[in-house]
Amino acid sequence: MATKIVLAPGGGIRLPGMASLACEAPIRVPTRFLALWLLLLVPALASAQRLDWRARVALYGDNTEFFTPYRVGETILGTQLQTWLEAKPGRRTELRLGFYADRRLGSEQFTDTLLPVVSFRYRTEHSQGIIGTLETVRRHGLLEPLMVTTRELTTPVESGIQWIETRGIFRGEAWVNWQQLNTPTQREAFEMGATLRVEPTEWATIEAQHLWSHRGGQLYDAGVPVSNNRVTALGATARRTLPTLGASSLAAWRFWSDGNIDPNYPANRPAKGHGTYLRASVTPRGWVEVFAIHWRGRDFVAAAGDNNYNSTGHDSAFYRSKRKYTELGLLRRTPIGGGVTFDAEARWHRIDDEESIAFFNTPWELSYRFIVRAPIDVVVRRR
Repeated sequence: MATKIVLAPGGGIRLPGMASLACEAPIRVPTRFLALWLLLLVPALASAQRLDWRARVALYGDNTEFFTPYRVGETILGTQLQTWLEAKPGRRTELRLGFYADRRLGSEQFTDTLLPVVSFRYRTEHSQGIIGTLETVRRHGLLEPLMVTTRELTTPVESGIQWIETRGIFRGEAWVNWQQLNTPTQREAFEMGATLRVEPTEWATIEAQHLWSHRGGQLYDAGVPVSNNRVTALGATARRTLPTLGASSLAAWRFWSDGNIDPNYPANRPAKGHGTYLRASVTPRGWVEVFAIHWRGRDFVAAAGDNNYNSTGHDSAFYRSKRKYTELGLLRRTPIGGGVTFDAEARWHRIDDEESIAFFNTPWELSYRFIVRAPIDVVVRRR
């Protein structure tokens, strides 16, 4: 069931730093969508606490031209809205109630994904604890071998428990992202992650990252055994601003993997793997970041990672023990004004010694992305 909304001529939506968008055609909005808004607004307006309305809008496009055994080419175009009412019952506490909606361009649905945004947050000078909807900025900072970059677009909303700690030169984060319930017909699924970053000097950082992907459950086995994949990374980065080259960095990481979440994973394949990740970048005249990534791996498998780094192909029947992967890219992050930002990047991928037709029949494959992000913040009620 849907409710018909007609926007009057000349009406529209205006985002900070962007032109207004007028719309005169009827729009059919799911009744549950409007009911959710009413459920949020009525108790909020009756409250005596300070209330803020916040929205985060994203318009995105991501295209991958892959023709090798590891990843399938894909085009993702869409719009996202994450919005919530924010109440602060106490000096250190915060409650968020809202929803997240994602719509792929060309879809016949009003929204393809509709999820609640509900979280309780406790803050101190150095700490933040979260129950409910988590903070997931840039995939918790995880590198591509641990978590594929398209997760920022396909699943930006995660739910579970999270703790963030910042003290001097230390910054740490730990979280549980619950993805699927355990029922008689399906296994439970969750991720547990942790990151630690230490900055002993202004030009160097030492970091550790870990991600555990779990499939199983104590109540029901769904006829499938428990399976786990654990990936750990340790690395260091040096940064300097150099003449002509601008902001520059050089990073070296070591990765270790253990296990596989596929219950039918062949027993004759190694359960453990490892890899070395190198990344260098320069930013000439501060305009665009030019970077290069090189990877050497052996029997490495990360369930949530970019499959270009794995030994297992997108078809699990394909397997290559020794891997090499090179990536060249351009990245530009542009502040437009009013908090609006525009990010654009292009990447060229050299995958083992595979041939490809993606980029003028060269051995290189191609991907590119753009994202416009716009914030909206409104004070609904002052304390």
